[in-house]
Order: sequence, then C-alpha cells, then structure tokens
Amino acid sequence: MSGVTKDRYTYGREQEEKIARSLRHRGAKVVLSPGSRGAADLTAEFSTGTIWKIQSKASQRDIPNSLRPKELGRLKQSATKSGATPVIAEVTSEGIDYFSARSGRRLKPPTRKRN
Repeated sequence: MSGVTKDRYTYGREQEEKIARSLRHRGAKVVLSPGSRGAADLTAEFSTGTIWKIQSKASQRDIPNSLRPKELGRLKQSATKSGATPVIAEVTSEGIDYFSARSGRRLKPPTRKRN
C-alpha cells in the first residue's frame, strides 16, 4: 500500500486513543480494551450513568470501513450483556462521529451532570 505511513494496528490504536481523549474531555471514564480482539475497542461510562461499548472505525484514506456483520453482532451482544449502548465511532480528518450500532442514528455523548 503506497502512501501508508503506519501499520494498520498502530494507526487504529492511535485513533482509539483519540476517541478516549475526546470522551474523557466530556467527563467520561474510558477504558481501552487490550489488543484488538474484543467486541468493543473502548468502554465509556458517563456521569449520567450511560455506558457505551464502542467499536472504532478509521482509515488513513479518510473513509472508515463499515463493520462486518459478525463484528456488528459481537458488539451488540456484548453491549446487551453489560447494559450498554453499542456505538460505532467513525474517525475522519473532520472529527469523530458516533452512531448507534442498532439504529444507525447519530449519537452525541451525554453531557456532564451539574452538581
């Protein structure tokens, strides 16, 4: 692959860390999964009590790939078992967009609770 500067795993991990930083900035507690074999790349818990199981999709060519049906099924199943919302995070040069893995609708991270 010409023009690719990083291997896919390294690039993908950097994008997962970018998502984690963004969500932490919004007040979420975020845990990145070790390696790349789990159903979700990250788990984010917001102060509202909402939990997201997130699968990250990014591409160095700025067109994130879709989740394969098997990946999508694993994400939804994992989220259901833990009472979480299954989320697909698409990372592009424009930013990060979040989508429900069930309905496909765009999601916004819950805002911080006021004290």
